[in-house]
Amino acid sequence: MKYSVDKLAKLAGISARTLRYYDHLGLLVPKRDLVSNYRYYDSEDSSVLQYILISKQMGLSLNEIKSLIRTQIPSQKIGILTKHLVTLNEKQKQLNLLLKNVEDTILTLKGELTMSDQKKFEGLKDELIRKNDETYKDEVISKWGKNAYEKSIEHYKKMSKETFDEMNNLGNQIILKLQMIKKEPGNEQLKKEVAQLHKAWITMAWGSYQREIHLNVVTMYVEDERFKKYYDKHGDGLAKNLKDAVFKYI
Repeated sequence: MKYSVDKLAKLAGISARTLRYYDHLGLLVPKRDLVSNYRYYDSEDSSVLQYILISKQMGLSLNEIKSLIRTQIPSQKIGILTKHLVTLNEKQKQLNLLLKNVEDTILTLKGELTMSDQKKFEGLKDELIRKNDETYKDEVISKWGKNAYEKSIEHYKKMSKETFDEMNNLGNQIILKLQMIKKEPGNEQLKKEVAQLHKAWITMAWGSYQREIHLNVVTMYVEDERFKKYYDKHGDGLAKNLKDAVFKYI
């Protein structure tokens, strides 16, 4: 089967401009008929395009994909695609839980169903774990080891709704205290309070407490932009104020 740029683009659900860009990068170059000089794609090219689009969904850059296409043998591609399939199945399972949660919540609001506290919580923790995995997993394992990471995840999964709500409440209190410290930088009592609140939050989140880990965590809040952004979006310098308070009073 032969495809023009427009036909293959339509088949794949992308723009012809995107295909031309892939051609420009040398990522997917159309073939040329020696007689008519007509440029076309064939079924082999459609498979390459499929692989490109799947790899993009996995978060790979076009340069990385280009390198993989050139060097990978079929068994390597099978391994990568199998890993991606596992990830997609996990996301689908999580999405189904969240869909059921929302549907039951609507029925509860209509008075047609009564949700237990356990049901209200279903799916929400798993979604947070998934997002944290995508963003922070490698960082946590590199600093504290796989065992510590797995223990914290297991603890988090078993956390009750009440504990989860309390932890979120602590997080909100910490932000408020830090904002107060920003306005009153000389208020040492506030600094002591925010340090103790964060210690309680760390203990609740990890299921145990070690001062060394606590100090490393607040240091990471300042040194890693991903963590720093979480606090500093509520006010410039909040991450540093938290680190300073913990180092001084814990």
